[in-house]
Amino acid sequence: MRFIVATINGGLDDRVNQAFGRTPTFTIVDVDENGNIVNVQVVPNPGYSQPRGAGVTAAQFCIDQGADVVIAGQFGPNSYGVLQAAGMKFVSAPPTMTVKEAIEAYLRGELTQAIMGQGGGGRGRGMGMGRGRRWGGW
Repeated sequence: MRFIVATINGGLDDRVNQAFGRTPTFTIVDVDENGNIVNVQVVPNPGYSQPRGAGVTAAQFCIDQGADVVIAGQFGPNSYGVLQAAGMKFVSAPPTMTVKEAIEAYLRGELTQAIMGQGGGGRGRGMGMGRGRRWGGW
């Protein structure tokens, strides 16, 4: 089973990063049928420094790497949709968990749901400057 976990520096002792699409690295962990870790690899997230679409790029990367399970703190709406459409298993873990602890918790059936966060820093939902329209008869 292949896990891909959002991390800052990477490795089994790193904590699960809360940002999926903007995580600097992914820790790829292969686990055998007995639950033993057989391979660990730290790779850069190809979506990390993209100005737009980081979540979609990160999600596609996980799909391309053959992940069985993706673990992060939160998933933005775009990455959530891509992973869901691909039929991927993806779950959220708290920021206090290390990569190893998160994988062990998943294997015990303790991590079962993904949290969808707000997503990127775009100008939607009234956060922009508007169109300069004046109200109140000025």
